[in-house]
Amino acid sequence: MIHVTILGAGAMGCLYASYLSRNPEVKLLLLDHNPEKVAEIEKDGLVMQENGHTIRTKVHAARSGLGGDATDVLIVFVKAHQTYMAMKSNRFLIGPDTTVVSLQNGMGNYLEINKFVPLDRIVIGTSNHNSTLQGYGKFLHAADGKTIIGAFDPANPRVELVKSLFAGTGLDIASSPDVRRLIWRKLLINMAVNPLTMLMEVRNGFLQADRPSWDCVSGVVREGIAVAKADGVEFEEEEILELIRMICLVTQSGCSSMYQDRLHKRHTEIDFINGTVVKLARKYRIPVPFNTLLVNMVHGVENSFAHR
Repeated sequence: MIHVTILGAGAMGCLYASYLSRNPEVKLLLLDHNPEKVAEIEKDGLVMQENGHTIRTKVHAARSGLGGDATDVLIVFVKAHQTYMAMKSNRFLIGPDTTVVSLQNGMGNYLEINKFVPLDRIVIGTSNHNSTLQGYGKFLHAADGKTIIGAFDPANPRVELVKSLFAGTGLDIASSPDVRRLIWRKLLINMAVNPLTMLMEVRNGFLQADRPSWDCVSGVVREGIAVAKADGVEFEEEEILELIRMICLVTQSGCSSMYQDRLHKRHTEIDFINGTVVKLARKYRIPVPFNTLLVNMVHGVENSFAHR
């Protein structure tokens, strides 16, 4: 039996918990800082809406930050800007051989995690699933997708360990030998879809259906590709735009994480997504007016929450 702890019972944390609960070899614990959310999940379990069906899953949930035993695998699903404090308040979960997995949005989460565990014990991944919260422990799985994971050492055996956790659960998971490219690829998708859907308050499908919106997507991506190239990772613009278009089609009824943040008046991960690109652009002296504007506008919306 392998002990797996998921840190963060948001839309994606709940989705992956529902998959992992299908593995009889996994002893799963779902942690969250919200006592009401934890109580409801303990009482009713997870309730997933998927393809018109309701799937109920019983999982054990508990308050984070209150102490406990070390876990074999820790999967981090908190918001990017919450990573350091979440790791610090839950460092009791980290044993001498604990593997930590980050499937979060944005760039640089592994650097925060690296303050608590060595780099060779960190597995980084991306997910193309779309999951939207509908209440505590209740979520709509709006679109299926692939999970891709990797480590900075392509031969790191912890990558295969993480893949094995999802064997037979129905989750499509693969590994990549180039983790930097993996991070940048996901960043290029998020930096277009997340802030634009948040600012326009639209679901993902609107971006590929509306010409002015798609022109904005193209501008944001073009700047991101230029910065990625300066950072040593090259992409073809048409390849990334086609990928984003397909994701918007597949997840057309879904809400991006930033749009969900706006609906709930929460701070977003903009500084770890477009904000990271803006910082790197300054370093490489590359103009990024689209991304600079998006960062400022998203922060403006966040600041407006207190005045509504």
